[in-house]
Amino acid sequence: MSDSRNAVLLQKAWRSRNELYEELFGTPSFVLPKQYESPPEPQPSFTVSDETSATGERLASFSSTMSEQRINVLAYAPTDARPYWLYVTAGLSNPWFQEEPDEVSGFGCELMIKSPTSARWPIKMLRRMAYYILSYSGTLSPGVILSMPGPINPGKEADLNNIFVWYADEAPDAWYYLPSGGFGLFCTVGISEKECIFAESVGEYGTWCIQEVLRRTGSAQVTDPVRSCVMKQESIAGILESVRAYADNFKPVSY
Repeated sequence: MSDSRNAVLLQKAWRSRNELYEELFGTPSFVLPKQYESPPEPQPSFTVSDETSATGERLASFSSTMSEQRINVLAYAPTDARPYWLYVTAGLSNPWFQEEPDEVSGFGCELMIKSPTSARWPIKMLRRMAYYILSYSGTLSPGVILSMPGPINPGKEADLNNIFVWYADEAPDAWYYLPSGGFGLFCTVGISEKECIFAESVGEYGTWCIQEVLRRTGSAQVTDPVRSCVMKQESIAGILESVRAYADNFKPVSY
């Protein structure tokens, strides 16, 4: 792989995504890790006559390029139009091993979490999901449900121990393009075990259904890690029936 071409593409993609985030979300209140800036200009290559030295130089250059690849979490404070904190990853869509634009940039996604308050758990959760993606060289897309080993905010008594991925209200186009390729900007939402069971019982439209249930019960895409399971609400039976009936309209008819 050409290190200089990868570095150029990385720089273009970083700047393009940063401009997109400013357009969609505004200016972040803070970023973690704090080092968040456009990768440096690629350095011109030079010829080394000794083959062994040349190989070592290429490896050193590649290591230097990869050291510029990091995953940050950007935190955005509430606004009049967005009365909650928004946490978004920046780096999963980096062109990690690309020299040229492709259909998909990097791992093809960036993830967000919405929290009613400023907190550390969304940052930890996003880092955990990023690690999951990097470890399995995969991606996360709308419709995915993941079970957590415990409450999404460790140390807190809560019902929420699962998450699902869905389309973010703040990213209406869902799929965006960088100079290196496309990526999806998706929201992750915490749900309880019983809410997860309901979603899975619906089948193909389960994640849409549980998202609609959360909208009708007041939390929508905002995850309050200490909220109670909506299945405890007195009016929930009617809401579940209504949502399931609506989803049934989209199922193929068998003849």
